[in-house]
This record gives sequence, structure tokens and C-alpha cells, in this order.
Amino acid sequence: MNPHETPSARRGARGLRILALALAGLVALTGVVVGVMMLGAGQAPKVEARGLPWQIETDAAGGSRVFGLALGRSSLAEVQLRFADRVRIGLVAPTGQAPSLEAYVDNFEAGFITGKLVLSFDADPLVLREAQARAPKSEVGGDGRSRRYGLADDDLDRLRSARLIGLAFLPSARLDEATVIQRFGAPAERIQGTSGELQLLYPTQGLAIALAPAEGELAKAKPVLQYTAPAQFEERLRAPLLATQASAPR
Repeated sequence: MNPHETPSARRGARGLRILALALAGLVALTGVVVGVMMLGAGQAPKVEARGLPWQIETDAAGGSRVFGLALGRSSLAEVQLRFADRVRIGLVAPTGQAPSLEAYVDNFEAGFITGKLVLSFDADPLVLREAQARAPKSEVGGDGRSRRYGLADDDLDRLRSARLIGLAFLPSARLDEATVIQRFGAPAERIQGTSGELQLLYPTQGLAIALAPAEGELAKAKPVLQYTAPAQFEERLRAPLLATQASAPR
């Protein structure tokens, strides 16, 4: 057996609470066909790698699984077990707002596509505020509008049962609308932002993909693929996006 792969992609960056395209320096993906298997003198069909961004499994209960993680069911403890010392866990608090629990994997492999992965968890707000007050260290976030807090060991233990509610994948390969449609299919809804950014929405898959405008200040901003359970799509992805659009200056 002699597999061949033809990648056409790389580069990426940022997280899930923000549906807008704000972070430059990260890139997303183009498609790749991989896996040509030779059996004797014959050639088998091409085989696609597993764990790719467009390989989303959904269920009748409104849940989904992507990258081997079950949205709404996988716990922080399971994430720690899977990624070990590759995952960084802490609190993120935008200026003037309550903290949220997030984990970050810098070098994540989604099949043959590399990138960054940000994981968001549901946790008791009171527990998070107490953990924030006991944080052994903190620093300004990369966007300059938030602060990141480390977790004391006891607080990390208390939060291990927190459930995964969202993922943001920041691939290291370029992404445009044509590639999105090729890999994910036609979106159910397209929302054009006030600065020209484009949101492609896939409610039955629990997915929103943000693409930069062709020109203007955000032209160099990078795409973000955001996932949640389909049953939570309206609440966690579409409604916050529409609220952001409505409040944006025009």
C-alpha cells in the first residue's frame, strides 16, 4: 500500500466567543485530497483522512461531534486527558465582563491540516469568579481588550467536570468562500457585516464560518471556524452574531 497526499494549505489564529473577524495573523484552510492506495497492479479509490474540519457528526438529539470531541458532552477532564501538556487552561475576561473558562491548543492537527484550537466550557459563574480572585497570575489578552487568568490547582480540580460547549478552529491553510462551499456545501444563510466581512451559517451542523472582506481594514483578518451543538446554534452562534451586527456603527 502506497499512500499519497496532496496538501494545498497552512496558517491560523483565535477564539470562539467572538464571531467577528478581528485577529490578523491567522489563516484558514483549503481542501486537500489525500490517500491513494495501490493494491497490486490496481489502484483503489482515494481515501480522505479522518478528523478534518468538515467531518461533523450530528445526532437526533441535536448534538454533534467534531475532531473527536462531543459538544455538550465532553468534559474538561476528557480534554486534559486527550491533549495532556499540549493544552493550556485558564479564564478569559473581556474588560468589564465576567470570566469564561477556555482551553487552548496551539499546535492542533485536524487530519492533515494543522492550526490552533480554542475550546469553551460551561461552568458555574460563581465558581469562575472565585477562581478569578484566586488566580496565581494574569496577563493582557492578545486582543488587548481582555485579560487571561491562570488557575490555582484546587480551582482546576473543581472545574474538571465543566462541559465543552464550543470550539473555534483556526487552520493554517487559506480559506475562501468557494473552498468553504466545496468542502461544507452551500450555507443555509449568508450574513454580510457592516465592514464587509462575511458569515456563512450552517445551523444543521452547528457551524459558523467567518471570512474577511476583499478590501478595507479587515481585509487581512483571518477566517474562524466556530462549532457548537446544532441544538445550541441559534443561542450560541447566530443570535450573538445578529446582536453584534445590530449594535455596530453604520
